[in-house]
Amino acid sequence: MKQELDHLYARLDADIEDQPPVEVGIDWPEPREIKSELPVAPPFQATEMLPRPLAEFVLDEATRMPCAPDYIGAALVVALGAVIGSKCALKPKRRDDWLVTPNLYGGVVGEPSAKKTPAVSTVMRFIDRLEKREALALVERKKIYEAEKAAYEAHQAAIKTEMKSAAKGDKQDKMLTAMADFQKLEEPQEPTTRRFKTNDATAEKIADLLAHNPAGLLVYRDELVGLWASWERDGREGDRALYLEGWNGTGSFNVDRIARGSVFVPNVCLSVFGGIQPDILERYLRKVTGSLDNDGAMQRFQVLVFPDAPRWEWRDQPPHKGAREAVRDAFERLASFDPVQDGARPADDFVKLPHFSFDDQAQDVFIAWCGWLHEQIESEQHPLVAQHLGKYEKLFCAVALVLHLAEGNIGPIGASCAQRAVRWCEYLAGHARRIYSLLEAGRVTTARSISRRIRQGKLSDWFTARDVYKKGWGDVRSTAEAEVALAVLEEFGWVRSFDISEQPGRPTTRYLINPKVRPTGTAAASGGD
Repeated sequence: MKQELDHLYARLDADIEDQPPVEVGIDWPEPREIKSELPVAPPFQATEMLPRPLAEFVLDEATRMPCAPDYIGAALVVALGAVIGSKCALKPKRRDDWLVTPNLYGGVVGEPSAKKTPAVSTVMRFIDRLEKREALALVERKKIYEAEKAAYEAHQAAIKTEMKSAAKGDKQDKMLTAMADFQKLEEPQEPTTRRFKTNDATAEKIADLLAHNPAGLLVYRDELVGLWASWERDGREGDRALYLEGWNGTGSFNVDRIARGSVFVPNVCLSVFGGIQPDILERYLRKVTGSLDNDGAMQRFQVLVFPDAPRWEWRDQPPHKGAREAVRDAFERLASFDPVQDGARPADDFVKLPHFSFDDQAQDVFIAWCGWLHEQIESEQHPLVAQHLGKYEKLFCAVALVLHLAEGNIGPIGASCAQRAVRWCEYLAGHARRIYSLLEAGRVTTARSISRRIRQGKLSDWFTARDVYKKGWGDVRSTAEAEVALAVLEEFGWVRSFDISEQPGRPTTRYLINPKVRPTGTAAASGGD
């Protein structure tokens, strides 16, 4: 090793331009391909995770497209939960008054060519259909309202005329009768439409929509990064708080603004769904873990799936007869159903929503699964995954309630829905581990980016991590990130590091490039272009 360092120090001191570095005594390995393997995505087993009509729809749409069935299945369970919203809840414990609403946050992860948007659109069209139906019904309700308002105003004017006449004639009895009639008048309320979805709205507008839609609302964004970025804008700090509260589904929220006044939302229930690319998600996760922004927002996106893209094949076949119709009917039924008529217990002074419960067998399944979950959390090595799993009790209950109601069941939730919820949680836990593994893959991605620059001759021997950062390459955001990426490059045999004492104090780590990857004629001195 001493002989090796002597040669290297001699080369550094010489500082001769355009001369290959001294490589005597260095045994350079063959550089290996820089890559990382993400955990395998658990398969979406539709027939075990969904009631038969929903499973047939998911498999049919995914086969005909083709796309990963995970995209359609995830969008379906979130959309159905959004339509139910806070019209009812699940009371998972027999004696405790803990309530869980079926609203969920989720999304689909994939490359731009993975057909994320077309897959999700096959589900969102059912919500669009509900919105269109409500808009048409609103037109008719407004006609009735205008007629009632005109009658109210005419009646009000007639009583006022009668009161004036009584006042002029000093007819006390007639005046008292007219006043009593006036007080009995009820002004008709202007009708509003039930909203199911919004694509782009400020927190103030969402609060206003929720004030008129107590059952809740789905926020659908084709690109989730746009939603997350809106939370970071100056003056929009309250948006994040609204979304954090909206995931709980049972809390109230006050929005006070000088220009808009005050809006009180008695029950904030939000569902969120959208798409995102893996590299963008990795950058967001890196930001969360490297700052104080980890407030649990990411962990709320529990129905987040990252499947492998299926092999493309040309397919042109008719839709499965009855599959789409069955799903359409489920959405329409849940949009207008009365939970109490379907077996939910009514709300009271302490339990604010009508609520279902587990039957005896389902209760045993839930209790056993909770024990397994907390064993997983305690043994989990990745802190973000542990935090993510820590919110799965809500996921289990929400999925069980959605599947129970989507299947048209009445009364307590049975064991079959509880078992499906178990499979959903196991499936989504696997996808969560795959997604959070993007952080490790990000180190490799940055290293791969630096390796391309090395191939292009943009780095020369004896460079430092700070030299890499100072290049201003967008994928290297700090000297620390450069150091991590260079450690990966050294592991794969592209560079070798040496700690060199150039001045009193801490030695400087410099890197020598494997000549087997260095472009021919590249300068050996530090710097590069």
